[in-house]
Amino acid sequence: MSRLDTEQEVARQPRQTRRLEPAEVVTYLRSLPTLWADAGPEGRQALASALFANTVVEGYRKMTYELTPDAVARGLQAALPEVFRLDFGEFGRGERI
Repeated sequence: MSRLDTEQEVARQPRQTRRLEPAEVVTYLRSLPTLWADAGPEGRQALASALFANTVVEGYRKMTYELTPDAVARGLQAALPEVFRLDFGEFGRGERI
């Protein structure tokens, strides 16, 4: 029981989080495609939840999202656009592109 009390006390201590340096942000963002591919469905959900507090997908061409406070605190808003737009050519099998 004393071990749990100690762990609880440690968990209640305020944590200092630091902003990532620009080079660290770039390295992290470059690693995301590999991380995403290796994560599997549950890992992908956890990754998306850690980065995005809210996402709104409007059709096939526009996605708007809000970053989580942790993502903002680490400076990711400087690297990710506020609105993410996907531009596709004609819809179909692709032979018209």
